[in-house]
Amino acid sequence: MRMVLFITVIFLILFGLQFLVYSTFRNFIQTKNLNNKLRIALTVYPFIIFNLPFLYFIINRIFSADTPEWVSRFLFPPFYIFQSATVFIGLYLLIGKIIKSPFSLSIWILNKFSVTKESLKKFFGSEPVKKIDSSRRAFIRTSATFVSGYAFAGATLGVLDKNDYEIENVEIKIKDLPHELRGTTLTLISDIHSGPYMDINLMREYTDVINDLKSDIIVIPGDLTNSNKLEVHPLANAFRNLNASKGIFGSLGNHDYFSDAEYIASVVSNETPVKLLRNNSEFININGKDLIIIGCEDTRQSNSSSDPVLMKYFNNTFNEAEIKAKEKNLDFNNLPKLVLFHKPYFFEEMNKRNPDLILSGHTHGGQVVLAKFGNINLSFAGAVSKYISGLYEFGNSSMYVSRGIGSVGLPIRFNCKPEITKITLI
Repeated sequence: MRMVLFITVIFLILFGLQFLVYSTFRNFIQTKNLNNKLRIALTVYPFIIFNLPFLYFIINRIFSADTPEWVSRFLFPPFYIFQSATVFIGLYLLIGKIIKSPFSLSIWILNKFSVTKESLKKFFGSEPVKKIDSSRRAFIRTSATFVSGYAFAGATLGVLDKNDYEIENVEIKIKDLPHELRGTTLTLISDIHSGPYMDINLMREYTDVINDLKSDIIVIPGDLTNSNKLEVHPLANAFRNLNASKGIFGSLGNHDYFSDAEYIASVVSNETPVKLLRNNSEFININGKDLIIIGCEDTRQSNSSSDPVLMKYFNNTFNEAEIKAKEKNLDFNNLPKLVLFHKPYFFEEMNKRNPDLILSGHTHGGQVVLAKFGNINLSFAGAVSKYISGLYEFGNSSMYVSRGIGSVGLPIRFNCKPEITKITLI
């Protein structure tokens, strides 16, 4: 029920923005000396044609998790470009209307009174005001043209480059890391989102790249699938060949709970070498010294506000790991502790338990990043949290947030390439 409500809200927002773009463009076209058929061809038909793939998308998502290659290659890209661009343009127009609304409302109210109505009529009818208004309209038309061009160009590049990944090589210092563990390597990938934007062939390519990095450990902190439990099968087929000498470990993310987390976990555990840590921990011995990987469950929520359920998972798993360490006659406090935790929002709260390194994802690095200024990330993700991508430090703890390899919402990456991370512990 909540999934249906979520999808309904998303569609209402999307079509609301589209209608705003459509009505604005229609009003602009009506000012031109064009016949009625041409006006319809320029306004109505594009919006109908570029929304038809929604029908295929909905039907396909109900009955199948697979999308034919020809559909992905030829039908969806123009659809995604159009949707991405209209969302951007719609937001631009909406912001403009919000800024303008206090003035428009004031004028509307003043026009309701005969005294002020005549004064406003004389004011707006004066030549200086007419010239200013004409200049304002010209500026708005020019800026709207520029924004529209930028939106379609950016959407085109973002859709075409959405799989143009980067390999990040990062050294992360662990306090008092035993000499025997220095140089240990981990390959981090997150937010795979197996589904309509991440097919089996692309996941097989990622498998080859990850294996070629030859890290000691592979870690995957969540969002293996997008929204349908059947999406786990292409993932399992592609990732069954993953290989790492000291093991492959994963946890579930919020998207894995959109459908059937138990089903997804069962397939991953039985058909791939990935060991899912579901509020569990694993001790790894390298050169005679142990480190511990702690993996925590997630919930289907996406918000960044304090979540007592997640923190309960985290604290209980830490407590159980400490008990297991004592059973093995290991000093838990001196063990290097790596944590797989899908959402990065709770770094400071988790720091109370002194994890050495938290490996996270969820944010996609912003996915569509309008601009970056130092630590400022102009994106939707940047609006809800300061932990977006890369390495963060707090006290003696570090956290690395991956940009992920998949995409969500629309298959577009702008100023934010997919990321495979090779981490070396020092």
